[in-house]
Parts: sequence; C-alpha cells; structure tokens
Amino acid sequence: MNDETIPPDQALGLRALKKRQSRIAMHRAALELVHENGLSGVTVEAIAQRAGVSTRTFFNHWTTKESAIIGVLLESGEGVAEKLRERIEGVGPRAALRSVMREALAAAPAEPELRELKKQVMASEPRLHTLSSGNLLSVQTEMVEALADALEGEHAQEQANLSVQIGFAVARSAFAVSMTRGIDLGTAFDEVLDRYDEGASVF
Repeated sequence: MNDETIPPDQALGLRALKKRQSRIAMHRAALELVHENGLSGVTVEAIAQRAGVSTRTFFNHWTTKESAIIGVLLESGEGVAEKLRERIEGVGPRAALRSVMREALAAAPAEPELRELKKQVMASEPRLHTLSSGNLLSVQTEMVEALADALEGEHAQEQANLSVQIGFAVARSAFAVSMTRGIDLGTAFDEVLDRYDEGASVF
C-alpha cells in the first residue's frame, strides 16, 4: 500500500505522522550534539547527518540550528496567526484558539528522556533561553492580533491578550501534568482545560 492507494484522510494522517517523526529525530539529534559538543560546535549539516536527513529537509522544518535545538512547537508567529485566522472563520475564536494550542502540544515529543536532555542543554546554554523567549513572545503577539481582529468591542485587544495568556498558562500546566503523571501532552491539555472550564481554579 502506498500514498496513492491509502484513503485521502488516512494518507494525510500518515504524512503528518512522518513529518512529526522527522522533526523529533532532528530535535533529538540537535540536543545530543549540543550536549556533546556545545552550541558553537554544532552545525546544521551535523544535525541533518545524525538525524538521517538532508540539509534541504532540515530547512523544510527549521529556520536555524537553534530552532531545532529549542524544538519550537509553534511555527513562526505569522504562520500561527494565519492558521488561527483560518480556523476562526470555521469554528469561532474560542474553539480556534484552543485547537491551535492543543495541536502544538500534541506535536511535542513525549519521551521523558528527551525532555530531560533538553532541560540540561537549555541550562548549559543561556543564549538558547533568550532565543526561546523571543520566539514565544513573537508567537503570542501575532496570536493576540489575530484574535483581536475577530473580537468585537472596545476592549477586544485586552480580551484577546488575556485569552492568549490563559491559553499559554493552560499549556504550561499541561506540560507539568504530563511530566508528573507520564501521560501524553494532548491528553494532559484536555484534562487541564476541563478543570479550567469547570471552575476548579481558585483564581
């Protein structure tokens, strides 16, 4: 059976799975190489070689070696905003924001040892923290703008900002739940979101 004989929906799922596996392989290779050689001793070519892909494939997934090391879950801010706007048209702002956040988490590596390796690498290379924070801020800003455009009223910008910040807080909580209980991030996100919707938070 090949992609031509697989039903379209299933083929799309297989392609998405292969893409995710390829990204994780490159992310793992990048972390391992930094752990072994330091950030300055790692090249895109070395990451691609260890992951078993071409440099062209690498740049189809990542913009720099640092993005592969950090393992950026969300694409560029503009890319996320475009995806958010498209989904808002179909399902509305609330469902669109939640689906974009959940999709990003579900694509994250689930292996505890890989997360631990990333923690060690980030601790040893402070520059990566700055890059990671800058990327996150850019994504959040673009998401707020996309959401604000879909909301009504004089406080649309403030409402959008609060909603995005809550979304990222839920995502951080999901990471903690996933690590503590050993469940996948998508399931953890759903559980945390359910508790939030039920008013379980004391805030």
